[in-house]
Amino acid sequence: MDIEIKSTETFITKIRGVASAWDERTTPWFRGEPLVEDTPLLPSLYRPLPSGQRYDENRIVQSFRRMAPAFTDYRTPDKLAIDEWLYLMQHLRVPTRLLDWTEGALVGLYFALDYPRPVVWMLNPDELNQLSTPDQIIPGTSPLTWFQPKQGINIGNENIRAAWENDKRGLDLPVAIKPTYIHPRMSAQKSCFTVHGKRKEPLSKMVSDQILVRLIINPSSIESMREDLVRLGITHTSMFPEAEFLAKEIKETSTKGWVIRPKSSFFIQEKIKAKKKLSRKTKKPV
Repeated sequence: MDIEIKSTETFITKIRGVASAWDERTTPWFRGEPLVEDTPLLPSLYRPLPSGQRYDENRIVQSFRRMAPAFTDYRTPDKLAIDEWLYLMQHLRVPTRLLDWTEGALVGLYFALDYPRPVVWMLNPDELNQLSTPDQIIPGTSPLTWFQPKQGINIGNENIRAAWENDKRGLDLPVAIKPTYIHPRMSAQKSCFTVHGKRKEPLSKMVSDQILVRLIINPSSIESMREDLVRLGITHTSMFPEAEFLAKEIKETSTKGWVIRPKSSFFIQEKIKAKKKLSRKTKKPV
């Protein structure tokens, strides 16, 4: 189901209306993305590369687990904590089968407004998990990702293990999980994830309108909605509680005023810089 949004007020009102039809124990999840038709709600691991090749998931996860401790300033997970390794990989933008979500509607809107054609997806995580398993799901609860039962399955752990076992484990459909917070950004952004299983296609093609809603932001409303977010306390440092982002935010507000938000967040700016740097390195000599 698609809903057009032209203001922050409409955004909040529509979310309230959708959530009122769900179980009162369910906390909606949100994800900001650009409006695209080919790879909506598709994890980075499964997005096609320009060369047409695909990522080798097992090679990526094993290489990262082996080498990452020498490249980080903070404690890396225990080698057997496979769920936490995936969270760390996703945080550092390594291709994984995870999709980032948040329990904060305005957090999802913050990331969506970085794109010229923004959308915010609204997910019912309880109904997604109920669709993924024949077992009865209690609304408002989240499956444990680290628990491996001797009998039966734990849906929170199955798709996590699939990433390490070449899909020998795993459910067909994605599962909604709440992660262990291993970095301050995760708590600031109220992070949660969906973990894809054996079906490597967009989540939007696997579930119904009763589970997933798309809120399409009118591009003409982007600037005013950005200003609303700052007034509501959703700023760069509230999303990225680190000294680097504090310095940049102070620099911007001292020259542009407190209410002005740049056209793209630091996160997107860093991605653009990385792409330009890579293109310079790979440019063929004349």
